[in-house]
Amino acid sequence: MIKILVVDDEQAILDEAFEALTDEGYQAFCAKSVDDALDILRKHTDIGVVVTDLKMPGKTGADLINRAQAEFERDISFIVMSGHGSPTIESDGLEIEKFPFLRKPLDIDEFLDAVQKVASSKSVPDEDERRKWPTRY
Repeated sequence: MIKILVVDDEQAILDEAFEALTDEGYQAFCAKSVDDALDILRKHTDIGVVVTDLKMPGKTGADLINRAQAEFERDISFIVMSGHGSPTIESDGLEIEKFPFLRKPLDIDEFLDAVQKVASSKSVPDEDERRKWPTRY
């Protein structure tokens, strides 16, 4: 199962998203800032999807995406969400239209649908690829 990280400065959003994701069987992580999110991504290298608010105090969701894409050499998919303005205004130069977008306040069914679509699009290695993986002792 794909692991999900939700990043938002609003605790109520994190609580709602965490509950919904875990109820659906996902392993979920939450962060209240870009720096906390990057720390979690460093510690949990198997997180495959990040759902991030765009507008947060200090660093933005666009900052998170840019930093994560520059730092990590793994495939992380992003979903962006915002309750303020236009996603293109808050993008800080990032091509935000490349990412699924959710408007806040979150409709939990739309949230779960977006996560499911992104998670299901993650590539599943075939048997030949899995044979190349090192065996752990």
